[in-house]
Amino acid sequence: MSDSPKKRWVRPATVTVVGIAACILVGVVARHVLLKGSDGREDTERTVGDLMPIALDTKAEEQIVAFCSDCHALPVPDSFPRDRWHREVQRAYEFYARSGRDDLDPPPMEWTVAYYRARAPERLVFPTPVEAATQLPVTFNVQNLSLGPSADVLPEIAHLRWAKLEAEARPVLLLCDMRFGYVAAVDLKETSFQPRVLTRLGNPCHVEPCDLDGDGLTDLVVADLGCFRPADHDRGQVVWLRRQEPAGTFEEVVVASGLGRVADVRPADFDTDGDLDLIAAEFGHYRTGSIRLLRNVAPPGERPRFESETIDYRPGTIHVPVHDFNGDGYPDFAALVSQEWEHVELFINRQDGHFHLQNLWAGPDLTFGSSGIELVDLDQDGDMDVLYTNGDAWDNMYIEPSHGIQWLENLGGLQFAYHRLTDMLGAYRALAGDLDLDGDLDILTVAWFPSPIRPPEVVETAPISILCLEQTEPGRFIRHTLETGSPCYATMELADFDEDGDLDFAVGPGPVTANARKDTHCLSVWWNQARSPQHATKEE
Repeated sequence: MSDSPKKRWVRPATVTVVGIAACILVGVVARHVLLKGSDGREDTERTVGDLMPIALDTKAEEQIVAFCSDCHALPVPDSFPRDRWHREVQRAYEFYARSGRDDLDPPPMEWTVAYYRARAPERLVFPTPVEAATQLPVTFNVQNLSLGPSADVLPEIAHLRWAKLEAEARPVLLLCDMRFGYVAAVDLKETSFQPRVLTRLGNPCHVEPCDLDGDGLTDLVVADLGCFRPADHDRGQVVWLRRQEPAGTFEEVVVASGLGRVADVRPADFDTDGDLDLIAAEFGHYRTGSIRLLRNVAPPGERPRFESETIDYRPGTIHVPVHDFNGDGYPDFAALVSQEWEHVELFINRQDGHFHLQNLWAGPDLTFGSSGIELVDLDQDGDMDVLYTNGDAWDNMYIEPSHGIQWLENLGGLQFAYHRLTDMLGAYRALAGDLDLDGDLDILTVAWFPSPIRPPEVVETAPISILCLEQTEPGRFIRHTLETGSPCYATMELADFDEDGDLDFAVGPGPVTANARKDTHCLSVWWNQARSPQHATKEE
């Protein structure tokens, strides 16, 4: 980005979105009457003013459009059924009143309600993608682990990471549990599967292994939300778990505190001075949130010390994966910025301490529900693509037909092409790997529905919770449903857990798991049975 951070789209955290932008994100109460919706269910609320049809002229419609698209794309009317729009518009006006802005010309609320209701469908129509006609050439044995003394209380797993904690030891599965606040390690080759608690924090959301102090030992850096539910506060932090020898324990060092909800942190030497810096996604809420560079300013040989620099002032950043996109030897990073933006961005390192912002793709609507990005060379052409899921329904507790999986293909020269791969309600995390050992990359995706979720008929139809996209030819994927009826997975890890030459994966229940089946476990490991020919020959 430029030296001046205050571009039109970058607003200080004290003044945030307007219009319908954050209507889905804030629960406000106005005077309502409870009425039956078009489907006969008593689950929709409408204002008394909504009951009378209003005819709008061209001037009124222009005023509505101007107000509702001041700092984001105009909300799409078919994002919600007709009977829902009164509620979304009311929230928008309440939020605008609280924003402190007075530079817009809000039309009467009943006009805006009438505008959206006139264009919205009576009921949402959800896609019904076609399943593959052939079976997935891979089978899995599923092992359910309870991980604790009681299976009655499920954890709320926000992140899973396969990593080595010691150079000579076997890898372990790291997990961040937001219910009990611990970062733990599970050895999948042990029979007890008891997690080793490494530390307890407020709400650990993401963990990354690295050697932050350059002593040759594996440390961990953790993004801590401070609280799970969306709120503006200063309890978010970035924590360094510094490896201690010979005990093998971790010292808890707070690298940055007093932040909003920190959703992600990644290590990289951004200034190429020989030590690791950190890039942090401070998701925040409305008045808090940013992307921060924590620059290591300690002299060589001294314990790391970090100074915080704000790179982007927008709240809502979910992930900040690092990669040198332009090949100049300086790390860049991608960012997924949600809330009302729904943008995938590139931040190109200018080598002078600043970053140039380049938008890769912008969602069509603020209800798009961005949930995650992963960097992977999906077409194996030698450059880094972006695998992108949108399925977050936490904003408004409403499942959208637009949820699904997409691929931003790197064309070179920092240009990317958008490909919609498939629809998937609640799509939350996607990872790519060669599951069937045919030489190309397939995609695994998990779904997460918060609770309570609407419309209720979506849950009643046993929605997909784990989906495999098999790549059958370059850029062509076919669908294989692996599990239905339990869309409660907010994270997943894909790796060769048993070192037999094929990729296994693990899933765990995410936050607010009322949609989980009764037989949902703390952790489920899916053991891939497609052994590689090299491994089979070696065993024989």
